[in-house]
Amino acid sequence: MSDDARVSLSEAIASTPIDSHRYLANIPLDHCYQKSMITEFSSCHQSWLITSLAAHGGLLVSIIVSAVQQHFRSTLVSFNHPDTFSIHTIFLHASVAGKATVVIKDTKLGSNVSTVHFALVQDDTERVVGYASNTNLETEKGVSFPIPRPFGLKTSPSDLTKLLEGSDPDWVGYSVPWHPHSFLKGITHFQFFSAVKAQSPQNTTEVWMRLSRNDQRFTTEMLGSVADHWRRMIENYVPKSAWNNEQLPKRAIQAAKEGRQILGYSTSYGYPTLAMHLEIKKKLPSQGVEWLFMRARSTGIKNGRFDAEVTIMDEKMEVVALSHQISYITKSMQIVDRERSPKDSKL
Repeated sequence: MSDDARVSLSEAIASTPIDSHRYLANIPLDHCYQKSMITEFSSCHQSWLITSLAAHGGLLVSIIVSAVQQHFRSTLVSFNHPDTFSIHTIFLHASVAGKATVVIKDTKLGSNVSTVHFALVQDDTERVVGYASNTNLETEKGVSFPIPRPFGLKTSPSDLTKLLEGSDPDWVGYSVPWHPHSFLKGITHFQFFSAVKAQSPQNTTEVWMRLSRNDQRFTTEMLGSVADHWRRMIENYVPKSAWNNEQLPKRAIQAAKEGRQILGYSTSYGYPTLAMHLEIKKKLPSQGVEWLFMRARSTGIKNGRFDAEVTIMDEKMEVVALSHQISYITKSMQIVDRERSPKDSKL
């Protein structure tokens, strides 16, 4: 299936107003987990068993941010708080492909910051709940001090265009073509670029990313989805994993030499999100940006649960967003990895 034939990320997170406080979204199959890939979350969380195609948490956050910002630009336009800068979400039940309604309750409306409660509802069940706070990022003022970059390693190539050309010897690019049995179809909408010789600690992953469609750019509303991709540091603790910091660049380099894309339909485990907080530090331009850098770091991996501290930066290496996530480590059925040519992958 070609990129243009699939639902783009911008289309996937869009919603339309039903009335003054309800917004209708349509979660597409292209951005969902394959139901046959997940067997169980854990014996003590039976309510999390996935029995259908389920959307990943970051996509749902982006859908909610899109709806909340639409709410502040219509129903609450008089408050002049168009920009969501903080959103905290709790995932109660898996959200499946199909129609979903974002229900918003005005909680605290102020002069500088306003906060609303939201619930994403499917089949009369609240699947995701939480709070979002809005302000005007273009007019806000206050005490500010410069802070050094959050990490000092060589995360920025001298010329990002060389990454696309494959002419930077220190970086390698890769993408996962769409396939009907992909573990997470949403990942096929991105192109990723990793350092050939990763200097990241074992509990950390770092990646530059862009959207696979050349006519698409990252917008502020998409940051939730971006933050939920490539949190694969657990794979670094599985020596035979094809997705860890050491093996992935090798696979990508070999695939590039042979003129094909790398394919991986499954990871060592599944990583469903229990809770996510997203803070937007910098509003992206309305036309979007082509490149974003993401660093994910875990401070604790224990008893089938881990945290992820995610930093998202732009081409200038300025912080765009921060995210804290809590996820489970689950069993997942494995599909044998094998490389295919781009032609073979269009099934």
